Amino acid sequence: MAEENKTNNVTPTTFRMPDGRSLYMYGGFTGEPAWPWLEPNQVHSYSHRRWHPMRREWVVYSAHRQSRTYKPPANDCPFCPGAEDGELPFQDFSIAVFDNRFSSLQKDAPKPEPVPGLDLPVDAATGNCEVIVYSSDHKASMASLPLERRELLVKVWGDRIRSLLEVPAMQVVMPFENRGEEAGVTLHHPHGQIYGFGYLPPIIGAMAQSFREGYDLSKLTKLEQYVVADTPNASLLVPPFTRFPYELWIVPKQFRPSPAALSTAETTDVANLLARAANTYDTFFGRVCPYVMLVYSAPKGFEDVFPFHIQFQPLLRAPNKMKFIAGCELGAGSFLVDILPETAAQNLRNVEVRS
Repeated sequence: MAEENKTNNVTPTTFRMPDGRSLYMYGGFTGEPAWPWLEPNQVHSYSHRRWHPMRREWVVYSAHRQSRTYKPPANDCPFCPGAEDGELPFQDFSIAVFDNRFSSLQKDAPKPEPVPGLDLPVDAATGNCEVIVYSSDHKASMASLPLERRELLVKVWGDRIRSLLEVPAMQVVMPFENRGEEAGVTLHHPHGQIYGFGYLPPIIGAMAQSFREGYDLSKLTKLEQYVVADTPNASLLVPPFTRFPYELWIVPKQFRPSPAALSTAETTDVANLLARAANTYDTFFGRVCPYVMLVYSAPKGFEDVFPFHIQFQPLLRAPNKMKFIAGCELGAGSFLVDILPETAAQNLRNVEVRS
């Protein structure tokens, strides 16, 4: 098991918002925040889980999220400096992380009452949801952030994963980014989310079991026909078992359970490949490519076998053709892919990406 690399730690400046939420500022920022529009001691709405007996999985219900912010104009973005009623009332900042005002999961979620008239298992939707804002610049993106900001981002992921896993009920933490409206983005300011789960979701649980049984993810970095870009410490590659056309993964060559365990050199290589992936997609498709980026790290109890890695799942199969999750995928769980992984890797490897 890799030990946490102490040189890779970052310490945020922490603020308490009037409604009780926490705000963590990483890197530099200017200004003292104030939120006159927030009411103190707001009454929280809680989510709950119901068991799906046929799919054998939990479904989370968060009715209060129907009123969340939806596609505001650029001049009214709540993540921009100086925005009226904004979440981040600073003049400038590097990276900000704060509790989501419309959280799907709550650390103190109570045990729900049974559903009247139904013999259906229910449980608390325990967890935590945070927003991570990559920059004060509304027009920035993973493709355009400077290297040092991407390095800081990797470190912030590690710090938030470590911090949230210190909560006894928390089982696993997954940062992610939805890029583009096709991926469900409702705020265009560059940002992602960090979900901590008080239970092991089924996909992460299946991955953890695979790693427990001995699957070695790092062996993919040795398969040259699938590697799109290589660095001394990590590879950007198309896995030979893609579910999405042109899927790309960032895989460290040495086992690390979390981004907090990366060395300084490994952090730099992962940060370089983050921009390489986003720029490769945009160049290859000739447009801003919508994608879902998933940052996976070890759940509790799997720190010795579950490797940190990042998956990009693009929602295009050609410049003007979406990859829709439709009947076969939704109804049967059987994915249909139009591009062979070997062809996808060759096509993406041939892309000339501007530095």
